[in-house]
Amino acid sequence: MNVSESINWKPLTADQLDGRRFIARTWTGSVIDSHLTIHHIGPMTIMTDQDFQIPIILIGAPTQSNTLGLTLRSINVLKERI
Repeated sequence: MNVSESINWKPLTADQLDGRRFIARTWTGSVIDSHLTIHHIGPMTIMTDQDFQIPIILIGAPTQSNTLGLTLRSINVLKERI
């Protein structure tokens, strides 16, 4: 398996993140390796994993910045897209 270069996901828009592969670790130690998908909910955009729809990155209100979902400890977003 080839691993792609990591990117800084914090300044990116939902459209720039959509379809990108990510690897995340939850607070319980589980690892999620999937691709990001866009979901618009009111003023917020939520990037979820493609398979289980777990919130990965929250974009917009209330902080107007990109933040990790509550269940995640860390994330690596890769240049690679589907």
